[in-house]
Amino acid sequence: MKKLLLLTLSLLMVLNTISAVEISPDNINFKQKPTVSGGLSFNNTFFSGSDSLVKRDPYMFTLCGNLNVNLFGVSLPFSFALSNTDKSYSQPFNRFQVAPKYKWVRLYLGSTAMTFSPYTLAGRDFRGVGVELTPGKWFIGGMYGRFAKAVEYDPLENNLEDVSYKRTGYAAKVGWSGDKTDVNATFFHGKDDAESLEYYVPEEADLHPLKNTAISAYIRQKFLKYFFIQAEYAFSVYNSDIRTQEDEIAEGATFASKFLGKKANDRYVDALNGQIGYAGEIWGLSFCYERIAPYYQTLGGYYFTDDREDFTLAPYLKLLKGKLNLSGKFGFERNNLNDLKANDNKRIVGSANASFASQKGVMASVGYSNFSNYTKYKKRAYPYYVDQLDTLNFYQVSRNFNGMVAYSFGDSTLKHNTSLSGSYQFGNSESGNVSTGKQHIWSASLNYGQTIVPTGINWGSFFSLNHCNIEINDLESLYWGPGVNGGWTSKSGAFNVHASVAYNQNSNNSVLFSSLLNSNAGASWNITAIDKKFGTHSLSASLGLTNWLKTKVKLRNDYEFLATINYSVNF
Repeated sequence: MKKLLLLTLSLLMVLNTISAVEISPDNINFKQKPTVSGGLSFNNTFFSGSDSLVKRDPYMFTLCGNLNVNLFGVSLPFSFALSNTDKSYSQPFNRFQVAPKYKWVRLYLGSTAMTFSPYTLAGRDFRGVGVELTPGKWFIGGMYGRFAKAVEYDPLENNLEDVSYKRTGYAAKVGWSGDKTDVNATFFHGKDDAESLEYYVPEEADLHPLKNTAISAYIRQKFLKYFFIQAEYAFSVYNSDIRTQEDEIAEGATFASKFLGKKANDRYVDALNGQIGYAGEIWGLSFCYERIAPYYQTLGGYYFTDDREDFTLAPYLKLLKGKLNLSGKFGFERNNLNDLKANDNKRIVGSANASFASQKGVMASVGYSNFSNYTKYKKRAYPYYVDQLDTLNFYQVSRNFNGMVAYSFGDSTLKHNTSLSGSYQFGNSESGNVSTGKQHIWSASLNYGQTIVPTGINWGSFFSLNHCNIEINDLESLYWGPGVNGGWTSKSGAFNVHASVAYNQNSNNSVLFSSLLNSNAGASWNITAIDKKFGTHSLSASLGLTNWLKTKVKLRNDYEFLATINYSVNF
């Protein structure tokens, strides 16, 4: 029976996905017998509710499995999932990845991703081959593969957002890492195949074949034991349409641009970040700077925030032998570095945190953060149009305070724990001298619990409160409610039951908007009666019922019921 089950799982999982496989000579042992382990889980969900607008299946099942085959010390993991909401398999081996490793050589084969620098190759998925060599203190890496496949336009599907050229690329990284010095340089090149699409693509698709070359250099140096300095510089050549002829060189092109074959629609942009600081055992301080030029892009990443300059100061302090920790972060950011945008944005961000933990069960923390955004609209003159708007200032401010204190006490028979937490958030927006939105949000929670150790019984109570005041809409919202929970665990730990009941009330401008009662119960059982040669079996179930009580505001929903039953086996 067990062999049949393992064979069935193996076939199903092989047809679906192979994830990363690591082969290391330290793990290879040809005398070791092949072993198989894994698990199978069958989950059932039942739902019922009085709201006809809630479109949810009354029954759903999910069958999940994982299998790990160990051959001579090499682990080969597989997994699969099947549900009645997705009844078909498409494209077996849609993603295949294998990463064998031998001593200081590691290969990446199939669908994978690599990161060399945040400014060049930054974790973009590709299908191809990659290599990492780490002999001694050296690092040598490279990759080649396809970043995107060609997708033709289908007028029946109107898939304008999916149409793409075939994109391939390659990258390399060389670095050296010592006790005090780290240096590396990276190179990335990606290009679309302008001939990869055979059929017509509508102009509204705004699709153009792209090309990009990005290069970066990085260094980090430690000195005088606790001091350090690091810097990274990168530049990117981004071509927005490679169909432009090579001889259309941009006016004023530099030697580098001529050497790389710069076209009229090429963009030469750069990025720089640096950090200097002191990192001691008791205190530390670092200053960070980053500047990313407008329109900086790389085809080796998914998303990039350009046109910004950041200044950040980050101190920390450890007191009372590490029991009290203080830290902070204060920064300034601005955009419109080339002064071509109509709006200037300036942001000030600050945060401070303190935490305390003692061996006597006392824990406490407080935190503060501030975010200020200033936008200035600049009046501009156009040849055939006069901007009627005057200079406009727009401010946004957000302040957050939070705190928590917890205390645990008791003995080996009876244990207590209690905690209190709260937060306050203030937000405001101003256009000129007119406030366009002020809001205050308070929240708090109180918890207390006991555990009777000899019996395995535990219980707890809690109370939560949330109050929101939005001045511009003259809206005041209050949300509060208490609750209790309890549970029991057998001495062997094989059986567990738990239940909870919570009441919640929500009112807007002193008018009761909703009132509901949440009830939950569940149990789990590790079935020890079944011989372990057939695997470890477990059964769990849960019930949840939400009742909306009658209020002055008529709601569509009266109740929702959700139940789950799960059976799993691990071998």
